[in-house]
Amino acid sequence: MRPALEDWQQLNACRRGLVSSFLRHYRAAGYREAAPLPVTSKQDESVVFVGAAISALKKDYIYPGKLPAGGLVIAQDAVRTRNVKNMLADDFEPKWGSYFTNIDTVFPYELKDEAFAQALSFFSDKVKLAPEELLLRVRSEDEELYQLVRESGWPAVEVDAHPEKYYRHTVGIDGVYGENFNFAVRHKRTGEYSDVGNFIIFRERESRRPLFMEVGFGDTVIMQAKYGLAHVMDCYPFPKHPALDTNRKFKDCIITSQAMMREGLRPSSRDEQSKILYKYLRGVYYFAGRAGMRPQELARLLHHSEAMIFGDVRAAPAMTALFAAKGGRIEELNRGTLLNLQKERNER
Repeated sequence: MRPALEDWQQLNACRRGLVSSFLRHYRAAGYREAAPLPVTSKQDESVVFVGAAISALKKDYIYPGKLPAGGLVIAQDAVRTRNVKNMLADDFEPKWGSYFTNIDTVFPYELKDEAFAQALSFFSDKVKLAPEELLLRVRSEDEELYQLVRESGWPAVEVDAHPEKYYRHTVGIDGVYGENFNFAVRHKRTGEYSDVGNFIIFRERESRRPLFMEVGFGDTVIMQAKYGLAHVMDCYPFPKHPALDTNRKFKDCIITSQAMMREGLRPSSRDEQSKILYKYLRGVYYFAGRAGMRPQELARLLHHSEAMIFGDVRAAPAMTALFAAKGGRIEELNRGTLLNLQKERNER
């Protein structure tokens, strides 16, 4: 599929089509589809928000050792909040967005060879990449993974180009770590390779015994590279507006706070999730104020953004009500925001 990415409906179709094709690809190979969690779920106590698909699989499959012999496949909406700490700093331009969909498989170690072939076939048959457009980044001292890649004869391979920690993975389980090589896709416009996912063997730390495996990708990073987009936030169909066209941080604050609030989360000081949501909403206030937006204009923008990205409107009315409760003018809200920012910087 080759959409006209200027058309927001085509953009949505492309993103959803990528996720759907991944699920179909692995279901056809015998993987069982697992149900995703809400991003605000607290089922995985090792994380604040669900930031990876494996969080949805630990309780029912990984901890009790009940992985199906044919493996699991899942599409999990995810939130990673590393951007929020510096979101309002003028000199900060995030490389990644906070919200994306993690398309992922988890399977027994015995499926290693088949899983590698299935991953390559996904990129060639579904994503429609030529072999030289997919780079495998591997560490030679990880002998098992290195042998797997070397014996495949794949034409685009990078060896030992990064420090060891680049080839290591954590999973939030005591005594378990991951050895990985990475998949990178060549950007259509720049020709540079960007990481889009991992092939991971999880091992018992002391004995190095293999326990299970994971292969997973991010939907927006694949789209960014394949279609030559400038940034992952350009994968989402926001309304045309000068305040959004030049400010990806504003987009990130809107989509991430809406993803949280669609699940019922509200800002407060009672727990870490609510505090983080408050920071994303503060970003919405701040960037709207800097753009000179009136409250009614912001309300329309939030409504249309949510409808275009998520398909319906659940969070925008609550967001608008929260903003209205704080005062009539966004500029006044921002005076308080800037004072709080200065206080935070002075305390660092």
